[in-house]
Order: sequence, then structure tokens, then C-alpha cells
Amino acid sequence: MELTVDLGKTAARRLLCCLLLALPACDSSPDTPLTTRSDSAGIPITTALAPRWGPGEGWKVSGDPLLEIGATTGAAEYLLNGVVGAVRLSNGDIVLGEWSSGELRRYDGSGTFMWRAAGRGEGPGEHLFMQFVGSVAGDSLVTYDGGRARAQVFAPGGDVARTMPIESPWSGFAPHKVIGLSGRQMIVTFGDNRGELPNGAVRFPGIRIATFSLEDGAVAEVMDVPGAEQHIVSGGGRIVYSGYQFGKGPRLAVTPGRLAVVDTEAFSIRSISLEDGTTTAILRRDVPIQEVTSNHVEAYVDWMAEQNMTYGGYSLEQAEASKPGWRDGPMASTLPVLESIHLDAAENLWVEPYALPGARAAPFEVFAPNGTWLGTVATPPGLALGTDRVPVGFEIGEDYVLGLWRDELGVEYVRMYGLER
Repeated sequence: MELTVDLGKTAARRLLCCLLLALPACDSSPDTPLTTRSDSAGIPITTALAPRWGPGEGWKVSGDPLLEIGATTGAAEYLLNGVVGAVRLSNGDIVLGEWSSGELRRYDGSGTFMWRAAGRGEGPGEHLFMQFVGSVAGDSLVTYDGGRARAQVFAPGGDVARTMPIESPWSGFAPHKVIGLSGRQMIVTFGDNRGELPNGAVRFPGIRIATFSLEDGAVAEVMDVPGAEQHIVSGGGRIVYSGYQFGKGPRLAVTPGRLAVVDTEAFSIRSISLEDGTTTAILRRDVPIQEVTSNHVEAYVDWMAEQNMTYGGYSLEQAEASKPGWRDGPMASTLPVLESIHLDAAENLWVEPYALPGARAAPFEVFAPNGTWLGTVATPPGLALGTDRVPVGFEIGEDYVLGLWRDELGVEYVRMYGLER
């Protein structure tokens, strides 16, 4: 079954999504199969074989930003440091949150500063360590303070409306991160700290994903997943946690009612119901596992040297002296298959291929809600939408992409680009 649609039109895009859902089990032309579809215990499985878009087709992100917030000098409200996320409100205004100041800052649709709220501290409306900012219906703002393990709800004008502790109903589990919002629920991860501390390269702690009601504070389990790989050495009263380069771990994305989950060991992304934790669909793609080579290791070592010279105050001599330690540090024997996943406003899944530290990111691979591989979308160089290494609270809307961009000196900017579908 062939499908030709002008994706530049909003109505055509909606028609495309409807038609994709009606495609038969083999989504293909007579000569070029694009996907295969199967079923396992009632769970539909889509295996993506090839993209639907041909050369020159597909969605485009504008080359120049429509809006930029940030500066290297000038008024303090434009000097950004530690942005954890940004959201676009219903009228086009942008609200961002900073962990360094604990502040929320609102800007109009042209990027002009309007107000700041909250701040650093432990009182109502303050944050010890803001880790998340989002918005709910009516443009109320929601934050997560990792320093106090609490959610806070702010009115659209910035006044704090509610402060709610997130309390674990399970012994040995502690709140860890907020990964998104689904209606009036936060999606929260809890670290499983039960049992003895393991040694070596391990998945620790395990992660329990749960919903947290912004109405009454109720916590409900969704599912458990293995944690990220790290290297732990304990003994003699001393515990050393160290990074595990090229380590694998879960990647999560949220849209209303739906959680997307993947472990970076393989390209197998599960769609999970947030209502009962059941798997509703699985998307797969055959991505070969790559062995870590000496070239990969040297790319990582060079990146570490550059980062420490740029942000850590290292001299060239100090960076060179540190290279053997970075080179011989604990690391996995294979590369992850992907970097991050995101769900846009229309529930399309954006998959970011894995890139070596310091390398230019590859275009996103985009999949329709039913799993059909549409094609690739390139975002501007340096624009981050969220991975384990950078903030998570950014957005892909109907006609825009909102993310964090840093210049060559590491100065932060929130940028919004147009998205033509």
C-alpha cells in the first residue's frame, strides 16, 4: 500500500496519522517493505525496516532560531546558568527553570523578560535543587526539587499554589527524578536501594517508575526497570562510585497516558500504559551492536581533556597528564545503540542515535504513533533536547522545537526553532 501526502499541511499530517493506523500487517510497497508487524501474547510488535520518506521528503527544522533567550553580558535575567528545562505556554510565552538560582523566569513570545519567581532555599516556592519544570492545563507550572524531594505548583503569574512532598510508599525506595507529566500526574522514578551494595560494573540502583498525583499526592507503581550501569568499589569502610563510559541504561519519555521505555543495549522500545503498567506495543529496529575500539576510547579521552580545559580550569599539561587515567578507567565493551528518546505533541517518537562524546549528533529517527518509521529530522548543531548528560525538560511541539544550546564558551541559551511538517 503506497501513501503520498503533502506533509507540509496540518490537515494532511493528521490524515497521514489516521491512514498509518489503518495500514495492513505488512506496511510496504510491492518492492520495498518498510515494516513488518507481528503479535506476541496480544502485544503488537512493529519491526522497522526502512523509512517511508524518500530523499528530500519529510519534516524540516528551521536553520535560524525563531526565539533566543540568553546573553554573555548584560542584565542578569538574560544570563543563564544551569537551565533544567523550558516550556512554552498556551499564548507562546516561555518559562524556564534554573537549578543554580532555583528560579522560574518567564519571557514573552519575542524573548523579552517578564518576571522571575521562586528562588534558592527551603521555604514554600523555593528550591534547593530544581531538577524539572513543566506545565499543565491552564498554564500552571510544576517543578521538582530534588534537594527536598517535593513537587511545587505555581500559578501562571508565578505565585506558589501548592508544595507537596513526594513520599515513597515502599521501604528501601527513594524519589530520584521526574521524567515528565501526564495530565495532573508527575511521572517519577524511585531508586531501589534494598540489599547489599554490589561491586564492579553493575546496574544499580534499580528503578521503579511511578505516578504522583498533583491533586492528593498519591503514588502508584507503573513498572520496574534496570538502572544505569556504573562502577562501584566498596570495602574497608570506603565506597567509590565512578562513571562507566559507554555504559547502558534506560531511556524514558512521557506523553499523556503513555510511557516509552528502552534500554540502550538494544533497539526495542516499549509503549507502556500509565494507567496499569501494561505493555501496549513494541517497536524494534535491527541496529548492530558495535564493539568499543581504541578509536572510540581515544575520542572519549580527547573529549574529557577538552571538557576539563574548558570548564574545569585544567591547563593543557594537566589534561595530558590525566589522559592515562581516563583511558584506563572502567568502560563497557560495546557501544549503546541510542542516546535518547522523545515524544512530541502528536505522540510521534523521536529517537536520537548514539554519538561519541564530542561528536556531532546524527539526525533524529522519527516513528509514527503506530511504529512506522517515517524518516530522519536534523536539528541544529549543538541543540540539546535532553539526555542523561543534559537537562530533560524540553519540548517538541506541533510546529516548534524548544531546546538548550551552548556556544563555544559553554554559555547557555534557550532556543526555539520552527518545525515544518
